[in-house]
Amino acid sequence: MSELHFNYKDIFRALRLGFSAKKVGMAMLGLLFGLAGYCLITYLAHLAAGNDWITIWETYRLVPFPNPNLPFPWFGWLLYTVGIIWLVLTVMVTGCAIAKVTYEQLRGNEFYEASEAFRFSFKNLSAVIGSPLLLIAFILVLIIGGLILSALGSIPYIGPVLVGVFAIPAFFVSLFIVYLLFVLFFTLYVGPSIVGAMGNDTFDTLFEVFSCINEQPARLIWYSLLLGFLSRLGSFLLGFASSLAGRLGSFILTLFMGETYQEILNGASFIFKIAIPNWGVFIPLHKLTVWAADIYGLPQIYAPGYWVIPNWSVYLGAVLLAVCGYAIALMVIGYGVSVWFSGNVISVAILIKKKDDKNILQTPEEEIELIEPPTKERDTENKITT
Repeated sequence: MSELHFNYKDIFRALRLGFSAKKVGMAMLGLLFGLAGYCLITYLAHLAAGNDWITIWETYRLVPFPNPNLPFPWFGWLLYTVGIIWLVLTVMVTGCAIAKVTYEQLRGNEFYEASEAFRFSFKNLSAVIGSPLLLIAFILVLIIGGLILSALGSIPYIGPVLVGVFAIPAFFVSLFIVYLLFVLFFTLYVGPSIVGAMGNDTFDTLFEVFSCINEQPARLIWYSLLLGFLSRLGSFLLGFASSLAGRLGSFILTLFMGETYQEILNGASFIFKIAIPNWGVFIPLHKLTVWAADIYGLPQIYAPGYWVIPNWSVYLGAVLLAVCGYAIALMVIGYGVSVWFSGNVISVAILIKKKDDKNILQTPEEEIELIEPPTKERDTENKITT
């Protein structure tokens, strides 16, 4: 078992714990399934809105977004929301599996298999997904109560009086909804790690989230901010190293291939495209993507030029190189995801130690007795055998 200090210093281990081929591969697999579902559903949303799929492909390639310049009615937004939910749930399930591997690693089991972790995650799917869904259902019930009060308030003469009578209870209900939204936010990203580390059911997971927020709010927020910084730092460093490796490889290949490789690279840059919209809620994400691409020396990922296909072999090489580019992008993002969920296991262990004086990384005495019989029994068995 890995010994912890049970303070903020342990959080910095997330960069090392997340830097694992097994965990990064698990994150890549989860992101691949999540993005595949997101892309398919978003393309369906555009098609349902009457948009041409060729136009969407030329604009966004594999990762489409709603486009303010194209028709996108309410049912298009509804389908797009389904795609976002699919992506979030897939990442949560993958995060639970990564957390399980990290938990076993911290306990000394370095050979815990990824397939076993995913089986564990699917076995506890109700806790991973059910925890936020239960909170959302409860919030909706409270909102429906507010709508009922609004309907009663529309009754002439009596309505305004009822609203005045229930004004104070309605205020506290609204305040409680704000609190539940805060809990929901933490449940979405801490919940998978709690389930992965402790195997809790839905209610136990929610209990731990409520307990951490109520008893250790400062540490929870501080550790979350620190983990957010470390996960982005890890992705940035791996992305920068990948960019340097790509430039080195391009330099070596150009020595003999010359213009042929440059044509392949131009085609791959044209096919590989991450076009984040520069409007609304996407503006910060767009600016971050442009900044990162400039740092990495890859401006073509958000503004590719026009490319004329020389011949079929160059086109096929460009397609394969673009696929390689997408795989590298998944790896870079996957490392950040691995750091995030691995670090959350440490965060949960520290918070539970602080509030309950319980080390979740230690094997309970009951399990030790099941694994290994008492000393006297072993001595008796040895004598009988002799």
